[in-house]
Amino acid sequence: MKKILLYSILLLTLSTNMQAQQYVRELDQKTDKPLLRGAITFGDLLKESAYTWMKESYEPETSAVAKIEKLIPKYRLVVFAGTWCEDTQLLLPQLYQTLKDVHFNFNALEMYGVNRAKEGLDAEHLIYNIERVPTIIIMDRFREVGRIVENVNESIEKDILTILEGDQ
Repeated sequence: MKKILLYSILLLTLSTNMQAQQYVRELDQKTDKPLLRGAITFGDLLKESAYTWMKESYEPETSAVAKIEKLIPKYRLVVFAGTWCEDTQLLLPQLYQTLKDVHFNFNALEMYGVNRAKEGLDAEHLIYNIERVPTIIIMDRFREVGRIVENVNESIEKDILTILEGDQ
């Protein structure tokens, strides 16, 4: 029994360590700060000590949060972020807090870091036609429902709600 447990732990450790890295950490030539390029998570952003902007507090409007929470379970999000970009640094913490408040399933989120040329590691930026960041795309399976590009009209939660209500 102990051998089986030991082999299981060893196999799990090896398989975890053998997984390919999803993103690269590069030095931004303009700011001398790290930028992440490729598939990233909010956890990746939160653990970067240079990204203090991810820890900015934000309180989404309660009535919008309640409405989003009812509508969002059938949707997924695709987000493109430039960690060097001021607009990304403003909106991503707001998006993160809003998604936490609506109990969003973070398994339904794809996020990609891009460089200043808006390029990820693979072709995602081409597939989703990314020209500016951040770009937050709301998807119903493989159908794009709407997107928020670079800035918001009202607030992150109200703009998300507008897109979701427009799809009902």
